[in-house]
Amino acid sequence: MNSLLAFVIHWNVKPEIFMITENFGIRWYSLLYGAAFFIGYNILYWEFKKENENTEGADQLLMYMFFAILIGARLGHCFFYDWAYYSKHLIEIPQVWKGGLASHGAAIAIPIGLYLYKRKHPEQTFLWIIDRVAIPTAIGGSFIRYGNFFNSEIVGDYTNGSWGIVFERLGETLPRVPIMLFEAFLYDFIFIVILTIYIRAKYKPREGSLMAIFLFMMFAGRFFLEYWKVDVNPLTIMGVTLTHGQWLSIPFIIISFVIYGASIKNSRKQVVVSEDVQ
Repeated sequence: MNSLLAFVIHWNVKPEIFMITENFGIRWYSLLYGAAFFIGYNILYWEFKKENENTEGADQLLMYMFFAILIGARLGHCFFYDWAYYSKHLIEIPQVWKGGLASHGAAIAIPIGLYLYKRKHPEQTFLWIIDRVAIPTAIGGSFIRYGNFFNSEIVGDYTNGSWGIVFERLGETLPRVPIMLFEAFLYDFIFIVILTIYIRAKYKPREGSLMAIFLFMMFAGRFFLEYWKVDVNPLTIMGVTLTHGQWLSIPFIIISFVIYGASIKNSRKQVVVSEDVQ
C-alpha cells in the first residue's frame, strides 16, 4: 500500500483566480460551483429532450434544485457540524460566502425542493423526477469537492508521512489525506455508473433505480471515507461511536433501499396495468 501511495504533494494554491479589488476576487470554488449548475442544467435539458419531455421543466427543476442545495447545504453545515458557534452567531448563518456547506444538509433539502416541483407537475411521477436529478447531482458534487480542494478545506487526517498532501496555506507541515479529492473521485465514478445505466436502458430505466443506486453508492462510500476525516466531537449512540458524517450517512443508505423497493414495486404495478390494457 505504501509503495503505491509513496508520494507527498505540497499544495499552496490561492483560492482566488484573480482579484478584482483588494478584498474581492473570483474564487476557484465559485467558478466550480457555477460550473456544476451549468453542466447540471445541460444534462437535465438533455434528459428531458431524450425523453420527449417539455424542456421548460428542466429550467424549473434546476431552480428548485439550486435553492434546495444552497439553503439545505448551508443549514446542514450550521446545524449538524458547527451549531455551537452558529447558535451564538445567528446573523452569520445566511453568509454563505464565508464558507461552510454540508452535502448531508443538501440531501435533506433536495427532496423538499423536488416535492414542490412535483406539485406543479402532477403528470410526472416522483420516482421519475428524482431519477432525472441523480446524474447531474453526481457530477455537480464532484465539481464542488474540487472547489473544496482549491480552498484547502475538508482535509483528512494525517497520514504516516510517506504520502498525502501538505496544505501549506493552512500552515501545515505534515501530509494529510486529501479526502475531498477522494470524495470527488467517488462522485465521478458514480456519475459514470448511473449515466451508463441510463444510456444502456435507452433513456428509460426503471423509475427510481438511478436515485437508489446514487444514494447507496454515495453514502456507503462517504461512510467509509469518513474514517479518514477529522471529527473533533464524534457522537456515541447506544455504545457505538461514529463521526457526524457517518451517523448522517446511515439514514440515506436505508432510504436508498426504500427507494429501490418502491422502484421494483412500481415497475410490477406498471406491468400489471399494461397487461390489463392488452
